[in-house]
Amino acid sequence: MLPDLVIQFFNTQPRRERSVFGLLTGKQTISILYAALSHHQLQWLRLYPGLSKEAFLAAVARLEAQKCLAATETGLVLTGTGQKRQIQAAQKVSLPAYYQPWMRVDRFAPRFFLAVQVLSEASYHSQAYRPISTDWVTQQAVKRWYRQIRVQTAVDELTNLFDRLSEPLADVLAANLIGHNYAGQHQPATLQAHFASVNALAALIQKIAATKNQWYALWGGPQELVTRPAQATLKQVQAGVDLSTIAAQSHRKMSTVKEHLLLAAIMGQDVPIIKLIPPAVRHALDRVDQWQDHQALLATIPDSEFFQIRLFQILKMQGRWPRVAT
Repeated sequence: MLPDLVIQFFNTQPRRERSVFGLLTGKQTISILYAALSHHQLQWLRLYPGLSKEAFLAAVARLEAQKCLAATETGLVLTGTGQKRQIQAAQKVSLPAYYQPWMRVDRFAPRFFLAVQVLSEASYHSQAYRPISTDWVTQQAVKRWYRQIRVQTAVDELTNLFDRLSEPLADVLAANLIGHNYAGQHQPATLQAHFASVNALAALIQKIAATKNQWYALWGGPQELVTRPAQATLKQVQAGVDLSTIAAQSHRKMSTVKEHLLLAAIMGQDVPIIKLIPPAVRHALDRVDQWQDHQALLATIPDSEFFQIRLFQILKMQGRWPRVAT
């Protein structure tokens, strides 16, 4: 069933398999994030962090053997057979519509299911049970949370959260719960069931994020997609500090400082292009019609550099490139 997931991340535009694997497992290099942005797939960052590279490559090889994917000089593309297979695959393994990378679903899931078990057993004053998670970090997080809450209030809030979910989503979550004298299907048996569970958890997190009740503390809040060093770099640039000074003060390479800014731009932050791209280069970029090929832009725009071109391409894809007044 893994090929049914993998094929959904390819299309008729060349795509490198390592870029897809990095997206699914959450590797945040600029090349992986830029490729995801280019293919309108940034939403799926860290969708499947437990995916093994061996299993992923085996799925890709199988799709190639079945003539669903074809190799080109710049990556893999869907064939006609692959396009038909992709439609069928989306029905077999549906991508979780509610999922967003800031939700920390993979971290919240074990905490949530253990917390439900703890609350259920506490409601029946039971202490003789085997925790469904043996992970020490998860257990400690739930213990800290449990010491700070009122059991009945948490139960009432969870009931309210379930009431606000659609019945199919609530049923999926309920089927995975473990409690006092109740054992659901804790580990989804298929990839389809796994992503159905991810979707239901994402929908629940959406509700938790909006209400900020006691379950918010267990969740831990949204994941910052821009790293702290990148945020610090962006603040300095916004304050007017030049890149060479930032690199020297932070003891980082200039290339790293520029990667910080590209990451911030990809994630939608306000990157001040006036301070980063000279006027002549901005004017030249503003007159460009074909902007997808960075090598062509570097060759035709005097005094331009890769960082400036890539920043332009990111903002252009996002519809955030401001036209220069003539």
